[in-house]
Amino acid sequence: MAGVSFLLQSERVRVLHVITRLIVGGAAENTLLTVARLNRARYDITLASGPSDGPEGSMEDRIPGDVPFVRIPELVRDPHPVKDVLAAFRLYALMRRGGYHIVHTHTTKAGLLGRMVARLARVPIVVHTPHGHSFHDYLNAVESGALKCAERWSARWTNRVICLTEIERQDHLRFRIGPPEKFEVIHSGVDIDRFRQACITPAMTRQALGLPPEGPLVGCVARLVPVKGIHVLLEALPLIRAVVPHASVVLVGDGPLHDDLVRRTSALGLDGAVTFLGLRRNVAEIMPLFDVVAVPSLSEGMGRVAVEALAAGRPVIGTRVDGLQRVIADGETGFLVPPADPGALARAVIRCLTDPGLSAAMSAKARGEVDAYDIEQMIDKITRVYDQLVQAAAVGAPSKEPTNTLP
Repeated sequence: MAGVSFLLQSERVRVLHVITRLIVGGAAENTLLTVARLNRARYDITLASGPSDGPEGSMEDRIPGDVPFVRIPELVRDPHPVKDVLAAFRLYALMRRGGYHIVHTHTTKAGLLGRMVARLARVPIVVHTPHGHSFHDYLNAVESGALKCAERWSARWTNRVICLTEIERQDHLRFRIGPPEKFEVIHSGVDIDRFRQACITPAMTRQALGLPPEGPLVGCVARLVPVKGIHVLLEALPLIRAVVPHASVVLVGDGPLHDDLVRRTSALGLDGAVTFLGLRRNVAEIMPLFDVVAVPSLSEGMGRVAVEALAAGRPVIGTRVDGLQRVIADGETGFLVPPADPGALARAVIRCLTDPGLSAAMSAKARGEVDAYDIEQMIDKITRVYDQLVQAAAVGAPSKEPTNTLP
């Protein structure tokens, strides 16, 4: 590429990570773990994001103190012609001033905009992590077609696309987003030991959290947004309670559907059987209270919560979509059910709650099935991708040196 010099061994590789927003969820968690764990002796990291507003909760307080953070006010999730142009100008200025060797974009909007701008700014290496795609499931045909076209175009400017699962990679190839050599599977990293070692503490008892004093608990940790399928779990609960009368659901998370889900709970006659715990940062300490964890998503890039629950030794009932099919061993560490099917979800939960031997066997197997999702494995693989691309391009700094001031 023009304007590229050789990278001296003594020089750190400058990497800019760009994500649409740092709201509570798997994409932000993955991105923050990546920027926190990359070797500082080798990489000089900067993080940029749009506003992290909204009821889901912000994760900006988890940005490492040694990582410069740049907020792009106009970088928003939904298409907005004026804001998108302004965000592009801000990103262009940031990339030119920063003199980055690598731009690594995360999520759809930041990926489409960030990769285009990186091309214009003559950034030598561009990496993108979609964190799951939206080619089907809950997009209509027109939206899905437009997204595929945009992704195909953006892939031309991308050196590597990191998929969270092999299923996601195969989907990209099936929809002809790019050639096979551009795609790499790297599972989203989870702090496995934190969940394996978690135990019930006095601060995390049922009484302390305001949970029902008795009966099995079905946990669900998710943003309260349509794609997470929480309404399906609520519709399944009366069927579950018909067989297991004292069973109840515990929802951990927040989002724009909170009030609607509270109303739906009342309409189903489930007051007292559903607890809304809201946004919590100590999920690992809460997880041991659950008898089973439900992941009723309509679409899921990988399903970090499923991995966390398995690490905690909880059986997981998930939907047969995207990455969950790779995470959950059907019949061994949990069950896979069709999405948007309250009856199937209820039957799977009932089976776990009424068969202690099966549940115990699943719990024991679950703890040993998640090592592939350990944080350090993710960081090692991302590091290898970066180093391979740097070596292949024999790149150094872009033609102008970075300034000391970021916009």
